[in-house]
Amino acid sequence: MIRTFTALALCLATPALAQNSLPPIPAAGDAIFPDKMQLHVDATDLDRRIFRVKQIIHAKPGHLVLLMPEWLPGNHAPRGQIEKLAGLKISTGDKVLEWKRDPYDVYAFHIDVPAGARHVVAEFQFLSATDEAQGRVVMTDAMMNIQWEAVSLYPAGY
Repeated sequence: MIRTFTALALCLATPALAQNSLPPIPAAGDAIFPDKMQLHVDATDLDRRIFRVKQIIHAKPGHLVLLMPEWLPGNHAPRGQIEKLAGLKISTGDKVLEWKRDPYDVYAFHIDVPAGARHVVAEFQFLSATDEAQGRVVMTDAMMNIQWEAVSLYPAGY
């Protein structure tokens, strides 16, 4: 009876696993990122409390996975604010690149970097809270607390 149940469970799980057509996300390791990233944050939209981000990330041609930080220092659960990331555009040179969200990890974005490209440019907005009911208020007319995890993406595997 136990063998039948195990075999049935494996048969039912196999089709679900086969549906992911995107390459897997590289596991985080101790690898050192091979270059510097440039991060530009425009925090002048005080009325709407929007951070506009432009990030230049070294990349090689081929498949690239960019991640928004999910597990944050000092938190005991995945607390990255992915729901506040908006308007993601990824490009290289004058070419806008198509990206796909990972079907299992909402913090991951898959990109195919074309031949000859040495970097990608990620542009997006972080829609910070305007009221305490929406989360921690990090921008007002009197103060600003730019949190690195809200205004940056990083390549998977580093």
